[in-house]
Amino acid sequence: MEGSFDTIPLSDVLQMIHANSGTGILHLQSNRLPLKLQFMLGEVVGGSILDWEGFEAIASFPLHPEQGHFRFEAGRVQGVPLMSFKAFLGEWARMNDQWARFRSVLDSPSRVLETPRAVEPYAVFVGGKSVRAAAKSWGVPLIIAAERAWRGLREGDLSKLRKYAWFALRIRHPSARRTQAGIRNPKDLTVLLDGSRNLGELIQTGLPIAQVRTYLIERITSGELEPPGRGWILRDLLWELEAEQPANPI
Repeated sequence: MEGSFDTIPLSDVLQMIHANSGTGILHLQSNRLPLKLQFMLGEVVGGSILDWEGFEAIASFPLHPEQGHFRFEAGRVQGVPLMSFKAFLGEWARMNDQWARFRSVLDSPSRVLETPRAVEPYAVFVGGKSVRAAAKSWGVPLIIAAERAWRGLREGDLSKLRKYAWFALRIRHPSARRTQAGIRNPKDLTVLLDGSRNLGELIQTGLPIAQVRTYLIERITSGELEPPGRGWILRDLLWELEAEQPANPI
């Protein structure tokens, strides 16, 4: 079974697999974001965006994409249902709504925020920290950390820095060469990704954030780059790209 969201909504596809007690993997793609859902006898037992696994990853994918395509491959899958199918769809829809609300002021959970006061619950942001890192420090789900960050930004307790969690990535591209190619085009990202500097350090040399972001999206979606954490990195980069529209400058 395969098709596009132009002709059938994702929610209907999910309902059909559930109603037919399907077992296999549902491959989804929308606006360059991939998602795999594992079904066993019509129940969802797992899912991932590349190497980012679990319900948090699933719920960051749009439940009602306007464009994209799907493909269901029947096959052996094992696991325990994440929750009942009805609860699964309800939680997915609820978290989609929450992400839409939080992203009205926060382009992605990779954004680094700062507070000048060590007052709880925002003391973790003293000196700057991404929302993803704050979630780990607090020991809470990412969506809870995003809600706290959203509230802090709205109330003026937090401010945005022009930094993202993915700035810390130190990537070595298999084709990187610090030789003649670098001399011919010193702004060629493939050449610059020799593992000697992280992305933040490269951006400090003058590379525009938008250029680096676009490069990473293209290379990760093509499979040319496979850094650890590429699932959440791609999710956040695409959210940031969406927020770059003129009406929502970063």
